[in-house]
Amino acid sequence: MCAYNRRLKRRADDYTHGYCRTAEPDSYRPGTEKPPEGVPMKQAKILATAVATVLAATTLSTPAHAAETAPVAEAAPVVEAAPVVEIEAGDDGFTAPATHTGGPTSFRVNSTATGDLGSMIGLVRLNPGTTPASFADHLGKVFSGDPEVAVPAGNALMDEAELLGGAQSHPGRTTTFTARLRPGTYYLLDYLDFEDGTPPGPEALHELTVRTERHHGHAPRPGAFVGMSRTPSGPRFHVAPRLRAGAPILLTNHMKQVNEAIFVPVRPGTTRADMQEFWDAAESGEWVEPPFAGAPVGTPPLSHGQSVVLQAPLEPGRYALITWVFDLTDGVRLGAKGMYELVTVR
Repeated sequence: MCAYNRRLKRRADDYTHGYCRTAEPDSYRPGTEKPPEGVPMKQAKILATAVATVLAATTLSTPAHAAETAPVAEAAPVVEAAPVVEIEAGDDGFTAPATHTGGPTSFRVNSTATGDLGSMIGLVRLNPGTTPASFADHLGKVFSGDPEVAVPAGNALMDEAELLGGAQSHPGRTTTFTARLRPGTYYLLDYLDFEDGTPPGPEALHELTVRTERHHGHAPRPGAFVGMSRTPSGPRFHVAPRLRAGAPILLTNHMKQVNEAIFVPVRPGTTRADMQEFWDAAESGEWVEPPFAGAPVGTPPLSHGQSVVLQAPLEPGRYALITWVFDLTDGVRLGAKGMYELVTVR
């Protein structure tokens, strides 16, 4: 198993057993093995890791004729699932608990919002010295269409807080994200509150106090992986071309800036050239028909080195994996630099 595959499997094991380590350096070091025909090298490695994970978790059945002589196997230990925090979100805000115990925790986002984008609930932890008012001010500016405003605000956010991902959800399509909580103060928020119109103040941040006592639940074992990094060709997602519907997805941000990962259904026949045409037009302020054909689901921004396990209602079909985030080095959208992938969910 190559070094990067080992790192991915270790991260999956860490999440399953309640740990969360810092991501590896902002680079990928491919080995020499040849990927399957038509599958890029990096994607093939991630796919191989996912397959190895599934095989490792699968128990071989005993042939019927050997049942009489084979010793009776002990039952596998029951793995306790991470506790679930219910979040009810809608057009008038959302409700969530004020306290919780430490350890891997799943946040199940149920939305009744009537907007096309549903609800996008995120989890953040402010760095020492950062006030909720300062964080809310910079977050509102990040959604400015002007890179001269959004880029400095985005860089300020990286200094002020750890963005721990979250979940975008729609009515009837519950999405769950799992993160590891340490004792201290966190905040939940709906990113869409900051995207449209006049950004709200710190009152839009819901304080969540994590107590010192810990629970012993485990995060869902991922069945798919999404990496984000900068490569010699530009910023890229790393994901297998085919995903299994319903499989938990482990997303890790290796970029030295915040970034999101959003799955959007696309029209039949959509190609990478169509995607690039859309992003080029968006970057230049022109209008072309978007290749998208449905409601988006995914995770809002993750800080560098952070991971989250996402359980999203991805139905079988073809999707684009995209980000709307600016490159914080020059103000160009990451999508315009080729950060998108086309995947099939089966």
